[in-house]
Amino acid sequence: MAESPLGLGIATRRVLADVVTDDLRDAIIAHELEPGRRLAEDDLANQMGVSRGPVREALARLEREGLIVIERHRGARIASWGKGDVEEIFSLRLVLEQLAIEWACKNATAADIAALEGVIKEFRNLGEKQRNIKNVSRLDLEFHSAIFNAAHHDRLYRAWEILRSQIHSFLIYTWTRDEITNKSLMNSWDKDHQIFVDIIKKRDIEKGLKEIKAHVERGLTRVSKHFVNEAI
Repeated sequence: MAESPLGLGIATRRVLADVVTDDLRDAIIAHELEPGRRLAEDDLANQMGVSRGPVREALARLEREGLIVIERHRGARIASWGKGDVEEIFSLRLVLEQLAIEWACKNATAADIAALEGVIKEFRNLGEKQRNIKNVSRLDLEFHSAIFNAAHHDRLYRAWEILRSQIHSFLIYTWTRDEITNKSLMNSWDKDHQIFVDIIKKRDIEKGLKEIKAHVERGLTRVSKHFVNEAI
């Protein structure tokens, strides 16, 4: 007697949880859902046309990414960040990115380098109007994720995944509030990132550590000035 397929219900639930997670993440990163806002499972389930299960799973995932805070007896709310949080996140980012560039210099394959170059090529192919905050911030995260992927260090990549959404949120927030910096970054983004492709090709760990430190510290400087007197 043939065995019946297993796990179909669970698979469907996981797909729904992925969709809910992605939609909520995008809304939080774009600041369509403001920091501090309460999120009720029932309301989200009704609005998104799903049961509470996928919503509960999505909220748990987003809590691990640092975008959601789940408080006992009070439910979930959008995370808020102050200057201290930004400094913590970027200090961790620096350590992770330095390890990533070091391992990428040692382990990157031709395919990994092609993936990095592909992100830069995609940026260069964008028209002027397409070089907006949404597209360029996405490419920025894709490029840095490609460095982590090129490191071939599974635990390091998982640590980066936890931090990545918070950094993406900071990029969107900062770039929407600083038009001068925004234009400068848009004009030099490919050059700023081509440096790391060249470093990885040459396997130059010492230069890689130096450049990634400067890169992350510039990012912290741009972001932290928007958190001097407020939390978001």
